[in-house]
Amino acid sequence: MIKNLYYNTLQTIDYITSDRKVKQIINSVNDNQIESKTWLVEKLKEHLDIFSNDVNICIAAGWYGLTAHLLREHTNGKLVSFDIDPECEKIGNHLYDNIKFITEDINNFNPEKFDIIICTSCEHITDKELNDFLDKRKTNTIVILQSNDYYEIKDHINCKNSLEDFEKSVNLRILNSYEKQIENKFNRYMIIGA
Repeated sequence: MIKNLYYNTLQTIDYITSDRKVKQIINSVNDNQIESKTWLVEKLKEHLDIFSNDVNICIAAGWYGLTAHLLREHTNGKLVSFDIDPECEKIGNHLYDNIKFITEDINNFNPEKFDIIICTSCEHITDKELNDFLDKRKTNTIVILQSNDYYEIKDHINCKNSLEDFEKSVNLRILNSYEKQIENKFNRYMIIGA
């Protein structure tokens, strides 16, 4: 009942406003976003046992921080979510007070002190930018990436036609890879690598 109330409230706000920022905040917690991020957390839990409880995790292009928020209940370690858009830091700090938000371009962020690197927004980033970023990581870092074949969104500049295409596009030793259909609209791809 509470979930329905929450969902109905967001849908009503979405209906009555044309404010772009409000619509983005609502979109950041839509069913597809929650399903994709929850899926990631479930698969990552298998790998968290490798690390002590003070694991350092960064989420690249982390938007308003839903991924970091969902991970928080599984670790007491350092969680950093960064995004190039300064509004993400401002809004994220209001939504989730237990996450560190940073405004930074993926081209300038140094991930070498992190044990786990996550990016669920690979369709928004060129292959070169993503691989250059990943090349800065330390050895034995767990990397989790998500992309999709949802070409209909203008900001999706780097969608992939298949999971295999996604795997070939990144400089990683692939440990696991997964594919999930989302609402008969598109496929979501996930890679776990090192």
